[in-house]
Amino acid sequence: MSLKDDALQDIVALAQHNQITLAEIAQALAAASAQPNVAPASVLSKLFGYVGGIFVFAGIGVFISMYWDDFGSASRVIITLGSGLVAFVMGLVCLSDQKYERVATPLFLMASVLQPTGIMVMLQEYSSGGDVRHGLLFMAAYMLVQQGATFWAKQRTVLAFSALLFGCIFFANLFDIWDVDEKLIGIVIGSSLLCIAYAMQQSKHMAIAPFWYFVGAVLLLWSVFESVENSLLEPVYLGATAFIIFLSTYVRSRTLLLVGTLAMLIYIGYYTAEHFANTVGWPIALVIIGIALIGLSALAVRLNNQYIK
Repeated sequence: MSLKDDALQDIVALAQHNQITLAEIAQALAAASAQPNVAPASVLSKLFGYVGGIFVFAGIGVFISMYWDDFGSASRVIITLGSGLVAFVMGLVCLSDQKYERVATPLFLMASVLQPTGIMVMLQEYSSGGDVRHGLLFMAAYMLVQQGATFWAKQRTVLAFSALLFGCIFFANLFDIWDVDEKLIGIVIGSSLLCIAYAMQQSKHMAIAPFWYFVGAVLLLWSVFESVENSLLEPVYLGATAFIIFLSTYVRSRTLLLVGTLAMLIYIGYYTAEHFANTVGWPIALVIIGIALIGLSALAVRLNNQYIK
């Protein structure tokens, strides 16, 4: 599949998902052709928005670190949680005006860092002890509801990202409190992230899909390896890596192809070093590993060119 065909499939998927007609696409293309200088201005606007957000966040961080020991409990909560809430509200206000819409993303990012920090500071300052996991669970639940509800209303990609992040934290802590095996937790969350990333890839939020493909695949493979390590079922891990490579061709994800290929190569090297390092055939095994690595790399390139690219 060519790059042009791949791009056309993405355009069709976005048009169907957002109910965009051919007339609207043609009108947008005509407007873009008539205004060739809009794109650079848009890039500059986004750049200055992110840089401005970084400077604001850095200023708040430096101020807090300089005077943290002088603050009382209430001041510490206000300067962290309060700043996060203000940034979140400012982000919502910016979304109501198209001129300031791009500033909303750095504001939401600041809020997603300052608010959970402020909640944990509040719990540390005013709680009477207890399990730290319960505090993390409360923080993650609050942030998940806030970010998830706002994403549902505003459909902003940055809110989808933060909602997924706090959702992972929430369920990981919840399963841990329920004494669920950590390997099972990794398998469940990793598999769920792969499914969610696929759904994101089919929507207008496809920009964050590769990251969550990477996190989900790594978490799933690591948990599977921990479950079968040094047992008769250890070759199952090799099957899991092969499944990730196959999945990459189905969902057309280079991220999954990279993770699956690297995981398979690393496992082959680990397995041969673990079982054949002290044998006479070790040099022959190294040659075989080299041939296998070359073959897998060639296969990965072929899969990328034929099914993904």
